[in-house]
Amino acid sequence: MSYLKNSEDDCSCSECHKKGIIDEMFYCGECSFEICALCAYKRHHPHGATPLLEKQANQMLKGLKQEARNVIETYDDLVPELHKGLLESINIYETRLFSKVEALKDASTLVDLKEKHESFTKIKSSFESYAEDYLPHLRKFDAGVNQLIQTLNEFPDLKKSE
Repeated sequence: MSYLKNSEDDCSCSECHKKGIIDEMFYCGECSFEICALCAYKRHHPHGATPLLEKQANQMLKGLKQEARNVIETYDDLVPELHKGLLESINIYETRLFSKVEALKDASTLVDLKEKHESFTKIKSSFESYAEDYLPHLRKFDAGVNQLIQTLNEFPDLKKSE
């Protein structure tokens, strides 16, 4: 969603219809329209007209904050629930695997023992394979989030000079 035109985009003053660029235009909140600098000074000075760029920046900021908040809340809720479910599944897997492995003690022959051992080894290997497939994605996500934090830490704070 685009909140801001390019600063080179033409705007037209609602009062005198003079063409201008956003960087030179103002917004009169009382009258709810865009005006040039001259009209802002002459006709809207008591209204406290603000630079149009500032109005556009505030709209962008509000929209970006809301969009970011929605994305972050989605994953802030989703990730713990998925991990909770995953940890529960791992615990269930562990309990059932160890319970079933006890069947090795009940093997009637060496062939039976080897077959059961091979079956449980395959199940254990499958679990390990799933975990190894998952971990790089988790590590990549963690590294990506940390890189974004670092990028934000390095991003200069923009302060208005007063």
